[in-house]
Amino acid sequence: MALVLSSVLIMLVSTTFLVQNQYYSSQILHAGAHDNARVATERVTSEIRSVMENGILVAGPRTLTLRSPIVVAMVCDRQGAEAHVHFEGGLAGLDADEVAGVAVRDSTTGAWAYETASWAALDGGAIQAAAGCFEEGADTVGASAEFRTLGQLDVLFGAAPAQGVAVMLYRETTFKIQESELDPGRLGLFRRIYGGAFVEFATGMDTSAQFQYRTGGSTYGDTITSASLGDIDAVRIVADARKPARTGGQQDVTFGWAVTVALRNVP
Repeated sequence: MALVLSSVLIMLVSTTFLVQNQYYSSQILHAGAHDNARVATERVTSEIRSVMENGILVAGPRTLTLRSPIVVAMVCDRQGAEAHVHFEGGLAGLDADEVAGVAVRDSTTGAWAYETASWAALDGGAIQAAAGCFEEGADTVGASAEFRTLGQLDVLFGAAPAQGVAVMLYRETTFKIQESELDPGRLGLFRRIYGGAFVEFATGMDTSAQFQYRTGGSTYGDTITSASLGDIDAVRIVADARKPARTGGQQDVTFGWAVTVALRNVP
């Protein structure tokens, strides 16, 4: 009788332990899947939100390429082919390697014109910029480092922009969902700055992960033709995550996650 009771007690304790262990493992997997999905979207949404008009270059289900501003400056003086500009706060936070080009804003229509150029090709130094802008009435006292000369704008746009015109340095970023390098057999999210290599910053994505696009109305498509890129007014990031089960016989844990970001891409 004692042996029977002991066996029943052991079975009950073992069953309780197994159930609790499975529940704990399931919660760990869910948390991991949630973290993967969150990381995958946070980095992308922060850059998508800053996209300017006509800033979407490629819109596919697994590839998204966009322009986003790094810094906006105002032309305070023009000397022939050179434009002297004022960068609020200076260039301390500028990563020169991320500069993919420059854009000039049309003062009449408000539209931006984009041209590809490196910072090395554009930068004309700071020696003449502060002096030129000071002659035009700019307050340069203690802030001479915030003024810079931009060259090559006459070559890129036909003429250097006039005083009072806004100029923007922008980066070109590509996000791509493809086979993970950190976790083979699964999908990862990669990021590449113009001219650089793809870097994986999120993994554990499900095969349903993709980018979707809205061009007015309420419907989303996963592929947009080049002729309609300027009509995209929202991007949805479907970052569904998947975690494999830790024990046999258990199903993989999936986490559905999607974030929609409204854009200023449409003129």
